[in-house]
Amino acid sequence: MSALLSRAHGWWDGRTVRERRMLMVMAVLALAVLVWLAVVRPVQVWQGAASDRRIEAEETLAEVRSGLRIIAPSAAPSAAPQVVAGGEGLEPLVRRTAEAAGLNVVTTMAAGGGLGIQMSQAPGRETFAWLAGLEADQGVKVCSLGVMENADATLNIDGALSLQAC
Repeated sequence: MSALLSRAHGWWDGRTVRERRMLMVMAVLALAVLVWLAVVRPVQVWQGAASDRRIEAEETLAEVRSGLRIIAPSAAPSAAPQVVAGGEGLEPLVRRTAEAAGLNVVTTMAAGGGLGIQMSQAPGRETFAWLAGLEADQGVKVCSLGVMENADATLNIDGALSLQAC
């Protein structure tokens, strides 16, 4: 290794001052080009790709927000208790009519602020007749309804009811 360095040192000493300056300028320019190609250009490409991804993400966010406005309007349902024409609240009405139809209903708070219902192993015909009767007779709106069929031909139901528009 020292032989190689002593040869390079001898070569460098054999150059004139003008040649040494020109070689140093050439080395600096070559290093600048190498830094440009190895560092600056890839960073610019990455920055452009990140900008494109950000624009795509903003467009997707705008699409999701517009879809959300269609699905769930920004006006949240009121938290006031919902009362049926006879002065009975929505929850007692649902419990009373479900019991009269022979259904076992568990009431909860729905995500949108309405009355949530859950039923397991519910008979399909009676359940849908009960929901249709609530809507036709009492003006109760079915805001959401998730139905899953069990192996024994009964249904698991998760839904939300409201007296107002959903």
